[in-house]
Formats: sequence, structure tokens, C-alpha cells
Amino acid sequence: MTIRIHLFFFFLLLIALAGCGSAPVPTPAPAPAPAPTTQSAALPAPPDSAIPTPPDTADEELLTGPGEGTPDVYVARAALAKADLAAFLKTTTTQLERLNPNLPDPIPADTLLTVPLDYITGEGETLDAVAARTGLAAAILRLANPTVGSQAILPAATRLLMPRLFVVYQPTPLAEIAALLTTTPETLLAFNPEWAGVETIPADGVLVVPFK
Repeated sequence: MTIRIHLFFFFLLLIALAGCGSAPVPTPAPAPAPAPTTQSAALPAPPDSAIPTPPDTADEELLTGPGEGTPDVYVARAALAKADLAAFLKTTTTQLERLNPNLPDPIPADTLLTVPLDYITGEGETLDAVAARTGLAAAILRLANPTVGSQAILPAATRLLMPRLFVVYQPTPLAEIAALLTTTPETLLAFNPEWAGVETIPADGVLVVPFK
């Protein structure tokens, strides 16, 4: 009897141990892999509205034809009578006033002037008369205006083309000026015979720019 009781309790103990077995330890779920990151390129900073964008500019080009391009300008370096400044710029007071209205006489220093690149004739003028009034050689005016006869009386308001001028601000060798104007000293002297024999053009010298 005693043996049966012991066996009974032994089987109960086995059943209890089987039911109370250690529970499985849950394995932690793997951590989600971090999402792949892409390094974005640095974006340029927005433009500062206070800083203006410089405009696109074309390279400057030397114009060698008479009357081409925008008008030339000249700043008077000293006070001069209107007639003297017109003679210096190889034009007349009438032509100077046409492009520079209300011009005082004398003209104050540092006055910005538009230099005429053409000449509007008056009544009864000829090409030779215009050459005499402007101080330009008649041959240069004929070259600039090949369809106009030198002796013919021109109708009033005829537009004649005038050559461009080069004003020397400091003594400069003639050869350097010729190189700057992309020409030769011989061609430069052909358009400016008054400077023949002069190697260095003095300050305030004026030369006619050769044209084709």
C-alpha cells in the first residue's frame, strides 16, 4: 500500500514537472534596418536681392568706318570758347550745338560733349567748303563720302559722314597709336599729314582714325 502511494506521488511529481517546464524565452525581433540615406548635393544659396546681377556685356570692338556705331564723346579738359573747341574736334559750332543744345560759351571744364560723326549741310555748301570749315582734308571727306562731288553744291540738309577722331591725353609715340588703332604708322600719317615727321604725338593732339 505504501509503495503504491509513493508511486502515485512520484507520477504526480513527474506530471507537475512536465507542466512546469521552463517556458521558451522569446527571441527579440530583429531591429528594422535603417532606411538607406542618400547624401543630397548642397543647393546653392538663394541670390541676395540686394546685390544686382551684372548685365552681360559684349566685347568692345573698334569701329574704323566713318560714322559707324554710337556717337563719340569728349570731356573738355579746360574751359574753352565754343569756336575753339569746335575747331579742336574738327567740326563747327553749328554742328556741335546740333548735338549739344544749350551749350554755354565758353564751355566749362569737365563738360561732357557728344562729338558729331556727321555734318548736316546748309544752303550752298560744297564738300570743299565743309573741309575748309572743319579743318579736315578734302581728300578724307571725299573718301568718306564717295558719291558726293567735291565741287558740286549740295542740297541743304545733306548728311555727310565724318571720320572718327583720336585724342591723345599724354605724349604717345605715333607707332603705339597706330598699333592701338590696328593700323600702320604709314596709313595713320596718310590720314594725318600734319603730323609727318613727328615721332611722338603730344598731349591734346588730335588724329583722324583711318577707315576703309
